[in-house]
Amino acid sequence: MERKKLYIKTWGCQMNEHKSEGIAGLLAQHGYELVDRPEEADLIIFNTCMVREKPEEKIFSEAGMVRRLKERKPHLLLGVGGCVAQALGKKIFERSPAVDFVFGSSNISDIPRLLEELEARRQDGRRRDEPVMAISKIPDRIEDLPFVRQSRFQAKVTITEGCSNFCTFCIVPYTTGLLRSRLPGDVIREVSELAAQGYKEVQLLGQNVDSYGRDLDDPDITFANLLRALTRIEIPRIRFTSSHPKDITPDVIEVLAEDNNICEHVHMAVQSGSDKVLRDMRRGYTKEQFLELVHELKKRVPDVNITTDIIVGFPTETERDFEETVDLVKRARFGGAYIFKYSPRPKTVSYYKWPDAVPPEEKQRRLEHLLQLQKRITAEENRKYVGRTVEVLVEGEAKPGSGRYLGKTRNKITTIFPGRPEWVGEFVKVRVEEASVAGLFGAVVEAPTPTPAPTPTPA
Repeated sequence: MERKKLYIKTWGCQMNEHKSEGIAGLLAQHGYELVDRPEEADLIIFNTCMVREKPEEKIFSEAGMVRRLKERKPHLLLGVGGCVAQALGKKIFERSPAVDFVFGSSNISDIPRLLEELEARRQDGRRRDEPVMAISKIPDRIEDLPFVRQSRFQAKVTITEGCSNFCTFCIVPYTTGLLRSRLPGDVIREVSELAAQGYKEVQLLGQNVDSYGRDLDDPDITFANLLRALTRIEIPRIRFTSSHPKDITPDVIEVLAEDNNICEHVHMAVQSGSDKVLRDMRRGYTKEQFLELVHELKKRVPDVNITTDIIVGFPTETERDFEETVDLVKRARFGGAYIFKYSPRPKTVSYYKWPDAVPPEEKQRRLEHLLQLQKRITAEENRKYVGRTVEVLVEGEAKPGSGRYLGKTRNKITTIFPGRPEWVGEFVKVRVEEASVAGLFGAVVEAPTPTPAPTPTPA
């Protein structure tokens, strides 16, 4: 029997990308296989994000394109899930007639049932009087999904979902729920299985990984203790994202500073350099406390690469507040930064408390100013690697047919070099000859020995 074709479009963070792997795995058990183009699909899934306003609007624009596809393929179905689905629910059907079903952030396991309901309605000729949807208000567990992983050597592992911080600008607690941690034994078992399957790198995922275990009634379940347990697994690299500056503990820094498989990269969102704005955002730290944390990480962890998120144009941000952020960026010297213009999100405190007072053109000016500053700093920091030899996990060709390949160093700096197809998924040593804001450029001085296939585990 011919398998049906599935196309998944993902918006947002790596956690959403990992959930899309779960959607693909679940639907593979129900006769679907992934395709790369929506034109080939029988079923299209939008796995959405609502953290920013622009992606939300893009979703409905793309739904309009699917509606035109349906004119040529009447059997084509469109499902919308993730944060937008969780927040908007039935309103999605009102905004886009192309949508056939909706599922919430923790209702992935309901997709097959929703598809069966749609098929039953089609066969008996019923109109869609009631929306086909599944929305859980407060998810109570992290679902165990049969993931179809996008890579054979890099894997994502969720350790927490949701967040209990309630930053005033953030919609995550309202769409994804409060913090929910997986038990350490489940995480350790999953990472051990990935190691046995030959994976070289695992990324631990959570809206705030440093809060891991705080919802569990056991003082020994902490993020630092989880990391230390994972250092005992024979897997070359373990990464994690994202960290919250107020929650990083000395124990976590201690594990990072040791010689082990935990990678020297910390992504922690500062959001602003103004103490007033940080208070209004309800972030839980001051500018100087954040800079002290940056100093401690750089002192204790050789070659640590600290990256961040910054919001410009928060409703209470004045020009003086913005200059405080500029000063912080100059002093912190991040390896990279994602910089966003503030967009009001429904249900959040800032949405109701303050008008969106900073004009769009002023937000854009502040954004561009910080981007140019951060680009200069990133290029300067990267040039410090010229003349050094770095270990790189080869991810693929930089550009099809170019013969140049790319990968990441342990501290997550993109590195480009002439390579070979058989090196993908292996480690190489690269001598850095040039550097720019885009990353490091060099030549391989130590080629990999292909990794033997793992021995199958007896059933």
